[in-house]
Amino acid sequence: MARNIRRNAIEKLAQLSAQSQTGPTTDSDLLRLYKRFPTGATARNATENGDGVSVATVHMKAAELEAIIALCKAAPFVQSFEVAEQLLGRLAPYLPESYAQSLSPSPNLRDIDPSPYEVLTRNLASAILSIGTRHVQLRARATSTISQYLKGWNTAATELSADRFDNDDRVDFADDGELARVMTQSLSLLGFLDAVAQYATFWNAYERLQMVEDIRAALSEKFLIAFETALSIVRNARSHQHGLREWRRYAKHYAATGRPLGAMILHESFLNVAVACAALLVEDSDTNPKVSVLDYLQSSFTNNQPARASSEDALAEGLTTISLEEMERLDNDLDYLQRVGSAWQQHQGSAVKAKILTTYLCCTAYDEDIADADTLFTWLDNALNDPAQTADFTLASTVLKCMAVLAKLDSAMASTLGRTLPRVIVQANFDHRTSDVAADCLASVLSLLPQDAIITTLYSLGNVISAAPLPDRSATASPFINGGGKVSRNTMYDQQATGSAISLTPSDVEEPHHVHKMVVQAVVCVARNCKDEKITALALSMLIQKVGRASRAVDVKIIADCALLGVHSGPGDFRSLLKLYSKLSHDALIKADTATLEAVMNARISLSNEIKTTSPAFEVYLIHLLDTIISKGDATEITNKHLRDTELAAQEIAQLLAPLATLLSRTANTAEAADLDESIVALQRDAWFNIVVHGFDLTSHLGKEHMNELRTVARFSKPLIAEERSTLVESDIELNTVLRRGKSPEHVVEQKRRLAKLLPSCEQDVKTLSYSEVVFLNTAYLVEELRATSGDCTKALAYFLDPKLRSGAVGNCMLAITTAVTKTYVMKTLSGKIHSFSTPYLAEQLATILAGCCHRIGRVQQAATACAELIIREVPSTLCQKSALFALLELLSMMWSSCLEGETDEYTWKSTFGSTKSNIVVYLSDDYDFRSATLANFHRRATQWVKAVIDIAPLDVKGLLQTYLSEYEDDGIYGHISLGRSFALEMGSVIPATDQRLGAIEPQKGFSINTGSDFIAQYTTRQEYRFVDGLNDQEEEWLRTSRSGLATSSLNRNIGDATKLLAELESRTLNHKHVAIAELRDILRRAAALLCRVKTDQALIVHHLVGIPFAVFSKQSIKLGISLWMSVIKENPRMESRILVSIAECWETTVRKRKGIFSASLRHPDPFYGLQEFAPTDKDTLSKHQQNVYNVIAPHFRLLQFLSSHFNASRLSNPNVELVYNRLMHVTLDAMGSGCPQPLAREAYFHAILLGLRILRHCTALPEPITWRLKDRILTVGLAWFAKAPQWSFGGNRLQIKAETHILSDIQSSLQLVSNTGASNSTALRSLGGKQELFSLLLANEQTRLMVWLFPLTYEKKHHFTSGQHSRTLADGAVTGHLKTAWAENPALAIHLTQRFQSPRLKQEVRWQVLNFPHKVISDPDALEILLGNTLPNDVSFQLKYLLYWAPVNPITAVTYFLPAYGNHPFIIQYAMRALESHSVDVTFFYVPQIVQALRYDVLGYVERYVIETAAFSQLFAHQIIWNMKANAYKDEESQIPDPIKPTLDKVMPSLENSFAHDDRVFYEREFAFFNEVTGISGKLRPFIQSPKEEKKQKIEEELRKIQVEVGVYLPSNPDGVVVGIDRKSGKPLQSHAKAPYMATFRIRKSKKLGNNLADDGADGLKESKEKTYEVWQSAIFKVGDDCRQDVLALQMIAAFRGIFNNVGLDVWVYPYRVTATAPGCGVIDVLPNSISRDMLGREAVNGLYEYFVSKYGGEDSIRFQEARSNFVKSMAAYSVISFLLQFKDRHNGNIMIDDAGHIIHIDFGFCFDIAPGGIKFERAPFKLTSEMIAVMGGSQSSQAYRWFEELTVKAFLASRQHCEHLIHIVEVMLDSGLPCFKPESVQHFRDRFVLDKGDREAGEFMRELVKKSASSYSTGTYDRFQLLTNGIPY
Repeated sequence: MARNIRRNAIEKLAQLSAQSQTGPTTDSDLLRLYKRFPTGATARNATENGDGVSVATVHMKAAELEAIIALCKAAPFVQSFEVAEQLLGRLAPYLPESYAQSLSPSPNLRDIDPSPYEVLTRNLASAILSIGTRHVQLRARATSTISQYLKGWNTAATELSADRFDNDDRVDFADDGELARVMTQSLSLLGFLDAVAQYATFWNAYERLQMVEDIRAALSEKFLIAFETALSIVRNARSHQHGLREWRRYAKHYAATGRPLGAMILHESFLNVAVACAALLVEDSDTNPKVSVLDYLQSSFTNNQPARASSEDALAEGLTTISLEEMERLDNDLDYLQRVGSAWQQHQGSAVKAKILTTYLCCTAYDEDIADADTLFTWLDNALNDPAQTADFTLASTVLKCMAVLAKLDSAMASTLGRTLPRVIVQANFDHRTSDVAADCLASVLSLLPQDAIITTLYSLGNVISAAPLPDRSATASPFINGGGKVSRNTMYDQQATGSAISLTPSDVEEPHHVHKMVVQAVVCVARNCKDEKITALALSMLIQKVGRASRAVDVKIIADCALLGVHSGPGDFRSLLKLYSKLSHDALIKADTATLEAVMNARISLSNEIKTTSPAFEVYLIHLLDTIISKGDATEITNKHLRDTELAAQEIAQLLAPLATLLSRTANTAEAADLDESIVALQRDAWFNIVVHGFDLTSHLGKEHMNELRTVARFSKPLIAEERSTLVESDIELNTVLRRGKSPEHVVEQKRRLAKLLPSCEQDVKTLSYSEVVFLNTAYLVEELRATSGDCTKALAYFLDPKLRSGAVGNCMLAITTAVTKTYVMKTLSGKIHSFSTPYLAEQLATILAGCCHRIGRVQQAATACAELIIREVPSTLCQKSALFALLELLSMMWSSCLEGETDEYTWKSTFGSTKSNIVVYLSDDYDFRSATLANFHRRATQWVKAVIDIAPLDVKGLLQTYLSEYEDDGIYGHISLGRSFALEMGSVIPATDQRLGAIEPQKGFSINTGSDFIAQYTTRQEYRFVDGLNDQEEEWLRTSRSGLATSSLNRNIGDATKLLAELESRTLNHKHVAIAELRDILRRAAALLCRVKTDQALIVHHLVGIPFAVFSKQSIKLGISLWMSVIKENPRMESRILVSIAECWETTVRKRKGIFSASLRHPDPFYGLQEFAPTDKDTLSKHQQNVYNVIAPHFRLLQFLSSHFNASRLSNPNVELVYNRLMHVTLDAMGSGCPQPLAREAYFHAILLGLRILRHCTALPEPITWRLKDRILTVGLAWFAKAPQWSFGGNRLQIKAETHILSDIQSSLQLVSNTGASNSTALRSLGGKQELFSLLLANEQTRLMVWLFPLTYEKKHHFTSGQHSRTLADGAVTGHLKTAWAENPALAIHLTQRFQSPRLKQEVRWQVLNFPHKVISDPDALEILLGNTLPNDVSFQLKYLLYWAPVNPITAVTYFLPAYGNHPFIIQYAMRALESHSVDVTFFYVPQIVQALRYDVLGYVERYVIETAAFSQLFAHQIIWNMKANAYKDEESQIPDPIKPTLDKVMPSLENSFAHDDRVFYEREFAFFNEVTGISGKLRPFIQSPKEEKKQKIEEELRKIQVEVGVYLPSNPDGVVVGIDRKSGKPLQSHAKAPYMATFRIRKSKKLGNNLADDGADGLKESKEKTYEVWQSAIFKVGDDCRQDVLALQMIAAFRGIFNNVGLDVWVYPYRVTATAPGCGVIDVLPNSISRDMLGREAVNGLYEYFVSKYGGEDSIRFQEARSNFVKSMAAYSVISFLLQFKDRHNGNIMIDDAGHIIHIDFGFCFDIAPGGIKFERAPFKLTSEMIAVMGGSQSSQAYRWFEELTVKAFLASRQHCEHLIHIVEVMLDSGLPCFKPESVQHFRDRFVLDKGDREAGEFMRELVKKSASSYSTGTYDRFQLLTNGIPY
């Protein structure tokens, strides 16, 4: 063993050395191996010259031999020419005399197989040939060496004679005597011939021929006789002849390995060379060397040979001659061998003949003129007709393969063999291996023939099985040779053609089953080889029919082989085969036929192994097996004597378990297992139920017998309850019919007895269970117990997803089962015998169970907790495993995050929380109270568990906790709090109860001790060595940390390297090149470490350490920077001032470059200035916008926190610090003087003000003027925040709003502390008291607003969060003083005071200021609205000239200035025109209906001019204007009553059309022609109004087919998309008594802009955003005879509300779908996708909305239901507010839609504002809020969902009030349009509904009262009943 290990090591070393060497080296590993050669470099062989030492005369020791063999085996891997040359020089001397090499006796030589002489020569020759092949320069030397060997061997052979050792009386034979020389030469030649055959490509064709002839000449008869004589002496050696002992051992060894020594083995080796040479005549250069030449000729060879060289012809001729001669000689030898030779010698003779045949075949394939095919055919026929020869597998297989190749070479021969080979297969009596080859060859031959021939052959073979026997085979003529023995292909063909193919029958009557089995094999092989489904089906059908026609053994063969065909058959045939197996198995069980049973079992298992998991057959087979198991017991089985029905069914089930287990185990490593169809999973469950019903359990005989199969099936089965169980309403137990099978009193008792035995603790519960429940629980126990024993005890928790299994007796039993299977797993762990159940595996189970402890269903938590308790109690070391402990810590963090989510994004909850570190996922409900309770319970238990484990293994657990802390990465969670991390720190500080020393310390009063200091010390040490590692890109020495001191020169060099690298990194960041945060962190950490150690100022490094984070300027970079700056400051205080100054410089740079909070990208425009969209609310876009804003603000906010902290810490340490901070604040306040429009910046903005106030308060060195100036600037910046319209917060981050209220309170407190500064007037400095008082008042107002937004329902909670300042209001007496201060400070501040305080006096005085000083507010559009109001005031005159310079108002306000109320004043109209033109056409596009109405008052033609000019660069705008003008030309739907605006429109429209450019005109005509074709279908439908619906549908489809979709056309309702196709079959007539509306579907191509990142500078802002093109199907309704204009207005208002809600990031949802009026009484309405009306639900017999939600989304526990409920709440809130404000009536169930996501959508707005259906106001409720809606939202007004609804409703109302006037403007312009919804008082009523006289808090209370009123209203239900009675609309 040791020797073998050493030999293998030397060979591996040589190989590695050969691969790694690139040139000769003096100390290489190869040279070390050379030194093992005793003869060294002086070795020569005697054949070269006589000067050197002959290696053959020196006894070779085992070590030298091993080294030579190792180097020889390494030779093929040598790459370098120099190494190859050196190696050849070392090896070449050994080969020429290796045939005479003497070896030192050694027992180690026996390990060299088969003999050292053969191995030595073979390896030497192979090595030399491989070197010569790889390195052309060395080829000549290699050739010479090989020739020398052959020449020397030949010379030595001629000198030998058998006479010299023919004396049998010799006492012994010398080691170097004649006999030894003969034996050595012979064995050496064997190795040489093997090498030559392997490297035959080394020579060219001529050289190969010469080599073959030389070898053949060397094998002289004289030498062969000497060899045989020597072997005879060796075999007959006596015990005292010690010199023959080793040779005798070798002879025995060769014989034992099947290669008996003798002349024949030399002939065989020689013929190996001949075959190798012959193969090169026909093989391609890229032929796989592992493929035999016969297989190549049979499969890949084509007879299209290129031009051949004469040398190859010569080689072919030479080999042909040799083959003929060898065959002649062999025929004589074979006769002799068959008479007296041993079996192995006969086999050797057959192998020689096979090689002769192969050689000759290659020559025939090369050129039939050189090697006659007829000769070969004769040889093959003779061999095939000789039973002795066909009995040898090697020869027989060679003969058959040669025939197949001949068929390939000659089509006539193929046809003949196609008919004759079947007869041979039937009559030749082959063994099974030869039968396989024969079948393959037949298949190969038939593949060359037409399909008819294949079918005929299959039928012929099939008939053999049922045909009568023929006479004895000896009397039968050869199927290949005619009577005269002369081969005649024509005669043979004729002979076979006259016979009937069906007559092929076996002659061997004694054993016909053997022949039948061969036939079956042949049929299967032919069918498989054809790869034709038709042939496969035929073969399968034929074989199936033969079952029972022959012997039992044949049936078994058919059954087994049919499986091979079944895999490749079609689904129908495959199913038929499976049914056959079922029938055979059934019959075999009845008859107790074990052979058939075993065959069916093997066939089924074969199918399970062969079918690929990706194949369709896999699912077919799986379903069949499961279905078959389930079907057992369905019907009454045939009675029989042996088995009862139930026993028979059980036995049949048992027969299916092994195939099923094998099949399922194939899915172990594939994704298919997890993706099984739910129907298959249901079949799995039913199969298990039936298995248990039929008596399989852990204790029954059947269960024990098939335990392994059951375990495998259980392992790959899903739980018996679906993972989505909670989505189903009814329990599986109640519905499943399989569970009720076999129900009888006896079975009930038996099943209960079993279950009670398994669950003794639940005996009382078991008694109360029904039969179905007992069977289910027994099955669950069996499956989960088996699953536990296979390595998974966690799946049992899934059962509690079924509500039925959570409570009562069933729930108790299920809990007991869950703990029982966990205990089973734990017991296996405690046994310590099975590795796969050791604690690391148990820890993975525990991790999953711990996730169950946080499940959204309480019962799952209870069960998981019980299992976790069991595991930790029994195997506490499980928590010492990383997977379990990390899972626990991660779960704490995830649960904390899930609870925090309710604060960070109030109404958007996330159900899925995962951890990549522990690979666990938890799915949580939307109930935040339940989440909090879950976290509290889990935290409490986690504390108990971890403390218990710390008591037994404190160091291990704390070490793992430190690892967890080390591996933690900041994932940006709120406030950087990770509960898992905090918990780890807490547990790491716990003193173990088992620590006797620390436990002995007496507790002190008032505090407790812990081991936190030691824990942190160890953690710190670990961190030090954790980062001592090499870096990928930076290997500079300064990057390596070290605790030892550094020499000064080394430190200086490190500083230089650091400076250079940092400069390069900063350059990359400033040039916006990507720098990974990991790279940044690594380099900056090393730089900080360097600064911590240096003793001198390093300004450059400090500059870069501060500058690089600022250059990146992201949340992460600044956080990293702050951490490093603080580290350096605290470790090296002398660096503090430098770092602070650098930070101040960089801060000023951000101010100058307008980054972060100073960025222009933080704009937050009024929604009426922006783009309004007709689309559903997109929360994702809002969230991205919110995150982008946070990302912009976050760097400065972090810096402000740092500066605030550092100022408080260091203000008295250095007087210069105050100066730095003072300058910093002045620069900051200057930049913030214009305020900030972004509501999300409120916290950061006021944080800067608070820092300024703290600096103002604590700075002691600043003179009074400086402090006055600082305070003045602080107050100016503070007031600047309010110089804009008041804003709510954006989004649902409650923590953000709470922080904002806190910071406002802190500013109030700080203001009081600095109130004395600038309080009184002095000679040079005015008093700041007024500004401070105004600022304090506005802060209080802002706090009040935030509190109302934060607590819209529970405002009384406000005292918990703010001081009492927020209750301050503006008293009438203080108005004038505050307004004076505000106007003096900033007129915009005064303008917006009116929006904060409901004071008539304030509004009056503000207007007075604007009236008298308009020039001061021309930059504020809101001031103009105050000045002008709703009509042109009489007191406005000279002020109007300022309109030429006034900032433009929003588009809709600008349109109102064209109304008569403003008297067509030129200044106002010009201003309105300029304002409209200042806005993008994309913005004004939204107001097309209002712009058209403005034409009604366009006396001076300004509106007409605007329309024509805008249409010139927006065709879409022009088209919408034209459609709207057409729709408004008449008052009625029939175009009979013209509208007064018609003359104006008639004048504008031609002007507009004439203004089009040529291309625009073409597009216009194309678009309108397309649309007219589409709408014209309605007109063509009118004659069919009374026709059946089908007839109308056919007419629509007929007309749709006529429409050609032109390039660029679009639907008026979808101007942002292009029509690219029409679904011609989508036409659908809609119900109407007198009109013909219809619906059709179009393919629309749209584009969407990608990326919403905010630009930090102008350059980024100019970048073009990429667009993504996508296509959607959009259905549209085309109405004729219905006025759609009112719907247009209502949906326009809804879209405006959508913009308002989006502007505050409010998480509500609306869908303002598109409606476009295109002509009087005509319009296009977009169909809401994936939606259904509430009345349709009623028609579908769904009892209520709640029932619909449960049936569609699952029970209330399901995630899908909760998500749908959340969507319902958000849409209900938005539509409720809109319905109230716009007074939508006619809200019956036909006008309310529900989409697939659960949103509610209102449609059909024929009654709004001041009209109701029939003029009767049934619907007195503010909006529709029925009991079924409340049921969906939690069922009670105290539920979380309903509370969210109320809060969102209040917030939506508050957000809308601020934009009341602009919403009124949209309506106001439309008052004269003739829409029926308007009354004279409509606008006033609309305004009144906003309760503008109330404050925000009172308005919130008002809205909440409306909600209560709607919830308790009976009028809604009355109207629904009215609609049911009058129109049949369900409710």
